[in-house]
Amino acid sequence: MKEIKILAIIVMIVGVLYWGVEPLAHATFHPEVAKADFAFKDLEDIDVSKGNAERGKELVEINCASCHSLKDVGIEGGEMAMFFRDNKEATIFTPDLSTAGAIYDEKFLANLILDPVNTLHLAHKFPNGDFPMVQYFGDEDPKQEVADMVAYLKSIGSVALKKQVLESSEFVSKKEAIEKTDLSSEQKQHQIASLEEKLTNKAVFLNACSRCHTMKYDNVASHTTPESLNVYLGSSAPDLSMMIRAKGKHYLEYFINDPQKVSYKSIQDAIIQKEGSLPPNDKRSDWQSEQDYSNLAKELGVMPVGLSMPRVGLTQEAQEQVIAYLESIGDSKKEERETLGIYIMIFFGIMSVLAYLWKRRIWSEVH
Repeated sequence: MKEIKILAIIVMIVGVLYWGVEPLAHATFHPEVAKADFAFKDLEDIDVSKGNAERGKELVEINCASCHSLKDVGIEGGEMAMFFRDNKEATIFTPDLSTAGAIYDEKFLANLILDPVNTLHLAHKFPNGDFPMVQYFGDEDPKQEVADMVAYLKSIGSVALKKQVLESSEFVSKKEAIEKTDLSSEQKQHQIASLEEKLTNKAVFLNACSRCHTMKYDNVASHTTPESLNVYLGSSAPDLSMMIRAKGKHYLEYFINDPQKVSYKSIQDAIIQKEGSLPPNDKRSDWQSEQDYSNLAKELGVMPVGLSMPRVGLTQEAQEQVIAYLESIGDSKKEERETLGIYIMIFFGIMSVLAYLWKRRIWSEVH
């Protein structure tokens, strides 16, 4: 009976610590921010469903190819741009647009073409209008022309992504190695399909992230040097090899969607500092949380800014593929670790029962 009382006290103390202290610590170190928005509700609605891909190809070649390439469809355009700030020079490598229609949201792409700096949430970095990518003003109907360009990018995106994977030296060599094994035909097909999935995740990462970021654990180098990034965005980009372990999947889910997000508390504190108190949140949009005062903060000119990284604009599927790749490199033993954890808990459970039975036997002899 005495042991049961001791156990009850321990359970109570642990419960208080877990249910009382842990949520407080979590709220302090991980304050609430707006959830990932894959509908990009803050951007203008542009109807891209009526886009003409054939016309879009012509527009892309005329308006985009001077700075961008689409190598997977044979369009060899520009690959870099020069940027100057504070008498310092930066060489910025522009993205190849072959896979843009497959990995980026169509609404994001349309707004990016029309208003790049605000779509990327980088207005605070380029207040003088010196962002390298210029706005598209078009001719007679700019929005229809943008819809045509997006339609073209979507028509080639998935095909280009698959081509990059299947023609990569890594896929070819590993596929050949699998085909030389003694596995059954079905097992070989399963392994090849698994390989293609993993390398598709990697291809999405390479297209979306490797212009700035390295992945040293997988020998992925960034296209742009840290020095150029410092001039361009004010900060160099970190290596992402262990980012999944350092920050966790939950953090990356909302961060990649919009790196400029800051906590609700930071926004509210900025308003209170200016106004003296927190007024009613009557400026929020219908889709925003009651705690989200970002519209009012922007109106008052006190909106805190996030990191230097621009908004990426990935679709939910593409973002999940990027995170899956980060996990496969930085936390490759996750499945093994979680399985081992279950076995350890079972071991401790059995040992606890044995220890209790042993204790009862010893003390029964004493009494």
